[in-house]
Amino acid sequence: MRARGDLHADLPALRSVGYRQAWAHLAGASSFAEFRAAAIAATRQLGKRQITWLRSMPDAITIDPLRTGDQRALLAVLRRHVLRDQQPIGP
Repeated sequence: MRARGDLHADLPALRSVGYRQAWAHLAGASSFAEFRAAAIAATRQLGKRQITWLRSMPDAITIDPLRTGDQRALLAVLRRHVLRDQQPIGP
């Protein structure tokens, strides 16, 4: 992407988590280890902000994809809220 020449660090897409840290690393501002650590930290911070935001939604439905039965719960939610007028999916 850097070789294209028409992209720069101030573009909104390149300011997103991971890209910002990679762009700085490729510009020589950090070592690979520093880039990796910064990208992991930024991802963790984003996750925390998203969890905080989701907690402010009283009607939010939480589904753990690793918990037994939650896949069926997800399909039920999709059928009820998203796919009302669509063809059924899954079993």
